[in-house]
Amino acid sequence: MTLTGTVLLHLLLLLLPVSARYFGHIAENSPVGTPVSGVLLPGGSHLNATLTGDYASDFRLVHHRDHRLGLVSAKALDREFIAMYELTVQLPRGAAAVQVEVSDRNDNIPRFIGGNRTVEVHALTPLGTELVRFDAKDGDAESNGRVTFYASPESHLLHVAPQTGQVRLVRSLLGVRQATLRLRVRDGGSVALIGDPVFLHLNVHRSGNPRKPRAVREDVALSVSVPQQAARGDLLFTVPDQRFQQRWFQMLSEADSPVQIERDSGRVYLTRDLLEPAEVLVKIHNSR
Repeated sequence: MTLTGTVLLHLLLLLLPVSARYFGHIAENSPVGTPVSGVLLPGGSHLNATLTGDYASDFRLVHHRDHRLGLVSAKALDREFIAMYELTVQLPRGAAAVQVEVSDRNDNIPRFIGGNRTVEVHALTPLGTELVRFDAKDGDAESNGRVTFYASPESHLLHVAPQTGQVRLVRSLLGVRQATLRLRVRDGGSVALIGDPVFLHLNVHRSGNPRKPRAVREDVALSVSVPQQAARGDLLFTVPDQRFQQRWFQMLSEADSPVQIERDSGRVYLTRDLLEPAEVLVKIHNSR
């Protein structure tokens, strides 16, 4: 009886489900029948293998001559609908978990959130003042979904911050009654997609009080956050100051600072690529 029990126990162990895990990926919108890379399971001779899981019908199993099972798409897949599938392949001798990631393709055009804007602005508004901020969205992932704002054509009056969509005044509005800026947005794909433009309309007046920028005292250092995605040569910021009629700007950061500043204008430019956000310090000097 003891021997029989031992033999039965070994038989039961052989029939327990075999657990394995596989990871694969496939590009969204691939043609029907595209193989899932990274998924080849042993047991291709079992024609009764089944595939289960949420939206398992988006795939089908295929049998290879080397007695392995593969996975192919049964429809065009949309990452924006499902980015990761959790599936199970049921075999006579066990089961295997299969995780399939749908990789992104740059198939969404970036779009502005909101339409055209009209801003009333005083003719004496200080340089560096933020007049308005635009926002945009892109349904793609990672760099494909990273949006960049820009003016087209460029303006000598206004600067558009590429990463944030902020529009700042960089030239005097004296003598200007109206101004129009056309803004566009593009994504970060290898072949960038460009969204429809929006327009900023400025109505310049001399009545009332002008907008005030963030106050900067004579002895105060201004911290400027540099976006990680900024590219070399980008204008990151114009230091706002109207306290001094004659002034100049000095960079107080280390010698290897990732930015440089124009001494007379206070414009801060990126000079090298960044792997992470950084801070630089700028001091405003009274020349009088």
